[in-house]
Amino acid sequence: MFGIPVIKLAVVGGVGVVAFAMVAHHNAEASQGNPQCAFTVNADVLNVRAGPVTSARVVGRLVQSQPVTAQPVVQNGFRQLDGRRWASADYLVAAAGNTC
Repeated sequence: MFGIPVIKLAVVGGVGVVAFAMVAHHNAEASQGNPQCAFTVNADVLNVRAGPVTSARVVGRLVQSQPVTAQPVVQNGFRQLDGRRWASADYLVAAAGNTC
């Protein structure tokens, strides 16, 4: 057909299918290995701080019923949201399906 032997097309196509399957399997394992930390804010306004203490600088705010994802890390009553963002764990209610 295009001057490419059928056997070479089959091998190249097979390699592509195997590579796709391996990437899909890796992504599925990665999502299963990370706990789902989903919460809802249970305060009118919840300060997000630069560290896990009340004296840390406020870097943002969350509002009542706002969904938020977090890390499994809790220090001094503060849950790590991402990077250097922390919020009081007292005002974060676990969402349905939370495995964190």
